[in-house]
Amino acid sequence: MTPQYCSDPLDPSGAARVLVTYRDGRPLPVIASVLDGRGNDLLPGLSEACIRILQLEIAVYYGSGDPFAWTRHAVDVAAAPAFG
Repeated sequence: MTPQYCSDPLDPSGAARVLVTYRDGRPLPVIASVLDGRGNDLLPGLSEACIRILQLEIAVYYGSGDPFAWTRHAVDVAAAPAFG
């Protein structure tokens, strides 16, 4: 498992950091723990969206190999229908 400091997804200012322990996974890393400054594990209380933010940060900034490999698994969003 690899530890890495990431932005705290619960901090609206983006100033706080958390220590994220993860293992490589495809297409995104698998998060094992998210420790705050006091050593509390925040992972059990994080939403799927917060976990995804951490996974993307690790994949893009700290991942090995192709940092954009996860984009092949992104959902395409269709354009809004034209009115008129």
